[in-house]
Amino acid sequence: MREEFLRLLHESPTFRDEVRRILLTEELLDLPARTERLRAEMHEELTRIWQAIGAQTERIERVEAQIASLTERMERVEAQIASLTERMERVEAQIASLTERMERVEAQIASLTERMERVEAQIASLTERIDTLTRQIGHFQHQWGLETEEIAHDLMRRFLEAKGWAILRGGPLQYDGEVDLVFAVRTDDRTFTVAVEVKGRIWSQTPMDDLLTKIRRPDFASALRRGAYPEPVRPAVFGFILYTGAREAAEQAGVGLFSPHGEVVPVSPP
Repeated sequence: MREEFLRLLHESPTFRDEVRRILLTEELLDLPARTERLRAEMHEELTRIWQAIGAQTERIERVEAQIASLTERMERVEAQIASLTERMERVEAQIASLTERMERVEAQIASLTERMERVEAQIASLTERIDTLTRQIGHFQHQWGLETEEIAHDLMRRFLEAKGWAILRGGPLQYDGEVDLVFAVRTDDRTFTVAVEVKGRIWSQTPMDDLLTKIRRPDFASALRRGAYPEPVRPAVFGFILYTGAREAAEQAGVGLFSPHGEVVPVSPP
């Protein structure tokens, strides 16, 4: 009987299904189908997972590419920062050098300012001394001028009288300017005026020209009339020291020339 059962189980699908139906529950019978569905679901889920993994991999690759690009950019930025840092260090070194130079220049300026102040103080002191000397020299010159004019006045009076001329009056003549000495002279039946310019030293024709310019001025003629000095006027120059060429200059100008020793170029009556 056992053998028969095994034969039928082996040979008859209907018998085999009936035995399976009797021996197995509905759940066990449905297990292959459920397994197939589970396999299909797992396959579908794995497909979705692989798709998600592929999408994530692609995103990761893009992120990695971005990271690589950012890394490259960061390296360039860091290189630029390093270059800027180096340039900044050079600039700071230059600023430090310039600051040091400026401090030295400022110290030099301060020293020069101090020296200038001392020089200015010395100049002020010298200026004051020069002003004092100038006043003293002016006083001496005034005194010397008065004395030389007095000496020239006395000598000229003596020299003119030695020519046989009578001196009617004499002295300086003031107008819008000055002629040092004028003498009203009478000789024979003529009267005229001798105008004398007094100089310390004579070496050129300049004093003669200056005197001729003075006696040609209208205000000089007016001053002569107010002082009762007769015209015409004969010019002469008196020099305490005569240099070479003074005689020739006087002769060329037509002006009389005198020194403390006497008449050098005669003054002719009109």
